[in-house]
Amino acid sequence: MAALTGMGQLGVGLYTPSMPAIGDHFGANDDQVRLTFSLFILTLACAQLVVGPLSDHFGRKISIQIGNLIFVLSSAVCAFAPGIGILITARIAQGVGACVPVVVSRAVVRDVHEGADAARALAAIGMVMAVAPALGPTIGGIVQVTLGWRAVFVILTVLGVLALILTQHQLVETLPAVRRQRFRLGRIMGTYATLLRDRLFMAYSAAVMFSLAGLGAYLAGAPFVFIRTLGVSEPVFGAFSIINVGSFALGSAIATRLTGRMVSMPGMVVLGGALNLIGGVALLLFILSGILTAMTILIPLWLFFVGMGLLVPNAMAAAINRYPDQAGLASAMLGFLQFGGWGTAGLAVGLMGGEGPVAFSAVFAFVGTAALAMFVLLHGLPRRFRP
Repeated sequence: MAALTGMGQLGVGLYTPSMPAIGDHFGANDDQVRLTFSLFILTLACAQLVVGPLSDHFGRKISIQIGNLIFVLSSAVCAFAPGIGILITARIAQGVGACVPVVVSRAVVRDVHEGADAARALAAIGMVMAVAPALGPTIGGIVQVTLGWRAVFVILTVLGVLALILTQHQLVETLPAVRRQRFRLGRIMGTYATLLRDRLFMAYSAAVMFSLAGLGAYLAGAPFVFIRTLGVSEPVFGAFSIINVGSFALGSAIATRLTGRMVSMPGMVVLGGALNLIGGVALLLFILSGILTAMTILIPLWLFFVGMGLLVPNAMAAAINRYPDQAGLASAMLGFLQFGGWGTAGLAVGLMGGEGPVAFSAVFAFVGTAALAMFVLLHGLPRRFRP
C-alpha cells in the first residue's frame, strides 16, 4: 500500500520544477500553470468522498485497480497535451486516479490493525505520502533539465502501469464480502454528517488538514521563490526538497518508535503541532525582517516537516479508529479535509502573490498555528502525554 500510494503521490511533486517551463512553453501565466497543481489537489480531495464508500461497497482491490487505470490514461494525455487547457483537464482526471490508493490505503490499514499498531502502519504510509511529493522535485528537476517537462508525465504513465501490475500480483483483498457496506447515498451522507459533528474526529482531522496544508503551500510557492526569486537552478531546487524528505522521515521515525510506548497519540499530535507553529512563525519572521536566504527558508521548513511527521500518522490513526466499521467513509472524509487543505493552501499562495516569499511564508505561519490551535480547541490539551 505504501508503494502504490507513493506512485500516485509522485504526481504531486514530480512536475513542480517544470512549472515555470510549462508556462513558457504554452505562453501561459503563472496563475494558469498553478491551476494544474491546485485543481489536481482539490480533485484528489473531493473524489475521496465517493471513492471511500465505493471501496466499502466493492472492496479494496478492485477500487485500486480502477484508480490506477484512470491514472495511467490521464498521465498519458498530460504527456502529449497540446495546450494548457487540455493539461489542466487531464490533471483533474489524474487527481481522481491518484486519490484512490490514498483513501483505500488507510481503510486497508484499519481492516487489519488497531490503535498504536495502526498508527505505526500509517506512519510508514504517511512517510511515503510526504516523501514522494517532496522527493519528486529532486527527480523532476533532473528530468526537466535533461529531457523536458513532457518526459515527467511519461514517467508517471510508466509508474501507473507498474502500479497496475503490482496491484494485480501483490495486493490481497482485506475487506471480505460479509463486511462490505452497500452504497446508499442517504446512509453515506448521514455518516458524513455524524463525522462532522464528532468533535474528537474533527480535532484530529483538522490537525492533519492544517499540518499537511504546509506541504501544499511548499509545492505551490517554493518553485517560484527558489527558482525565480533566489535564482537557484531546477536541480538545486529539487535537492532542497531532500531536506523536507529527511525531516519528515525523521518525524515519522520518531512517531513509529515512541507512539504507544513512551508518548500517547494525542501527546504526539500536540508535540507535532507545536513544531508546526514554531517553524511557520519563524519562517514569516525571517522573511518580514528581510533576511531572505536559502537557509533562512530551509531551517524553519525543517522544523515544520519534523512536526508534520510526528502529527500526521497519529492524528490519522486516532481519527479512523473512532469508526472501525466504516473505515472507508472515515478515511474518505479525512482525505477530503487533508487534500482540501493542500489545494486551498496552494490557491492561497497564488491569490496572495505566488512569486513572492511573503505570501509563501504567511500561509506557512497561518497553517502551522491553526494545526495546533484547532486541535487544542476541539480536543483540549491531553491530561497526560504518556500512554
